[in-house]
Amino acid sequence: MSTLMHVVGAAQGRRPFSCLIRNVRIVNVFNDTVSEGCIGLEGDRIAYVGPLEPPYEAAEVLDGGGCYALPGFVDSHMHLESSMLTPAHFARAALCCGTTTVAADPHEIGNVLGLRGVQALMDAARGLPLRVLMMAPSTIPSAPGFEDSGYSVGAAEAAELLDLPGVWGLGEVMDFRGVADGEERILSVAQEALRRGCIMDGHASLLTGRDLQAFRATGIDSDHTLRTAEKLEEELALGFTVQIQANALNRELVAAMNAAPVQDRICLVTDDVPLPRLMRQGHLNHVVTEAVALGLDPVRAVRFATINPARRLRLYDVGGIAPGMRADLQLVRDLRTPRPELVLCGGEVVCREGRLVKALPQPDLSDVLRSSVRCAPVRPEDLVIAAPAVGTALVNVIAQDGVSLHTTRVQRELPAIPGENGGAVLDSRGYLKMAVFNRYGKAQHGLALIEGMGQVRGAVALTYGHDAHNLTVYGGNDADMALAANAVIEAQGGICAAQDGTVRRCIPLPLAGLMSTLPPEELLEELTAFLADCEEMGFSHADLMSFFTIMPLAVSPEIKCTDRGLLDVAHKRFLPLIEKRKGEH
Repeated sequence: MSTLMHVVGAAQGRRPFSCLIRNVRIVNVFNDTVSEGCIGLEGDRIAYVGPLEPPYEAAEVLDGGGCYALPGFVDSHMHLESSMLTPAHFARAALCCGTTTVAADPHEIGNVLGLRGVQALMDAARGLPLRVLMMAPSTIPSAPGFEDSGYSVGAAEAAELLDLPGVWGLGEVMDFRGVADGEERILSVAQEALRRGCIMDGHASLLTGRDLQAFRATGIDSDHTLRTAEKLEEELALGFTVQIQANALNRELVAAMNAAPVQDRICLVTDDVPLPRLMRQGHLNHVVTEAVALGLDPVRAVRFATINPARRLRLYDVGGIAPGMRADLQLVRDLRTPRPELVLCGGEVVCREGRLVKALPQPDLSDVLRSSVRCAPVRPEDLVIAAPAVGTALVNVIAQDGVSLHTTRVQRELPAIPGENGGAVLDSRGYLKMAVFNRYGKAQHGLALIEGMGQVRGAVALTYGHDAHNLTVYGGNDADMALAANAVIEAQGGICAAQDGTVRRCIPLPLAGLMSTLPPEELLEELTAFLADCEEMGFSHADLMSFFTIMPLAVSPEIKCTDRGLLDVAHKRFLPLIEKRKGEH
């Protein structure tokens, strides 16, 4: 780390720069300009920015070749675990995309292993060139009373998490309905963050009007779930920092972002980035590219991915190119589709031409994170849907369109037929069956039917999902569903495809049932083959992996299935799978 004496001396030309980057077009996020010049570094700090003619002295000179020089991207809301990678392997991929700082909410691993899981992830992220700011997960489980996970956060647990050395703030408060309704449990968690003066992240899906104002009144002042121009304008007027994900971007929203009279509380974020998207499309640079393609001013897009999130995170020496700021930089050829040719963290080159050039620490996480699946073997009979009597039954069904991840409740009349062991069972042919088994030692599971998937042959099971991370199984027949589920249980977490009594592919995720020990390229190869297997078996969706993981998410509108049963998310109530027999009132 450079001393101020050295930084000032280099700025004044009294001592050589440790590194001079010449021949670049510098994007200034402070005044929305682009100008040609040089960037002089002294150790991990920027000492000089602007035109600089020879003679000058520098220990190293890098020719930028006319590239744009941008600050490293800062992601103010994301989840490491969604990549299925260890922190070091994630850093390897994200750094090469120009991301140099992330604020990670570890509520995925928190749901599985609680405090010790969060601590293990923090330890694994320490010492990386990627700066990882860890948030304290706030809403575990995400829908108390409607699902079960391996941990539960109340005021006492929130205090423990917030007091872990290095924790940066309170992670997204997802129980938005509980906050708006003034429920004591979730407000006591927020109160612990308020006492400590922490950043408080929000998830204000479906809230507007007085409900949204009540949510904001707690001090929770960000939201990453908005999708409309109207919600953007409402939240900005209430003092929210709005965080826009790639899947929320549309032309109307981008036009509102361009037209907003105050621009410093708009951020671009990734939230969840599955590995195939990370490796093929990029990280925060992909969100920037998508926003620009929809009409966002390119320099403004850079600002929304650098200085704005840095200020949100109270990082006052990150996110811009100016003297005294940390030398987290990237050189890109095209401002509209930023793919860095060079990435520096703290003045040190870490990536060249999309390849990591710095060795990263790889701590062993197995002692803490293995053996997290406590679930009895699944039997085919556990998946049978009992009906009141032979005849016709009115069934609550999850409807999805094969493109978006939003679901709706529909009712269908389905036949009830005699079962193998007496009684009546529902004939669900033509629908995708879904089961969610509690993986934390409770003998309970929920069942649901999904329409819009067509005829599926075979089954898929996985412990990787969202939030509770129970064992979720999808399939066209009960035998294959049980086979896939048991393969995942035996692997102590993972993803499995089975068909015709044979396991086609099982990808172990031994670290908390969420993460692999494989490097990104090898894991991508496995996942690509898995998704190809799924398509062969008849699973069809524009974003199949996200479909698998969102269907059991208890805070995602409108209807989902948890280990406790079929859930009406908007109204926070359980629904019977079979509503009534035909003719009943």
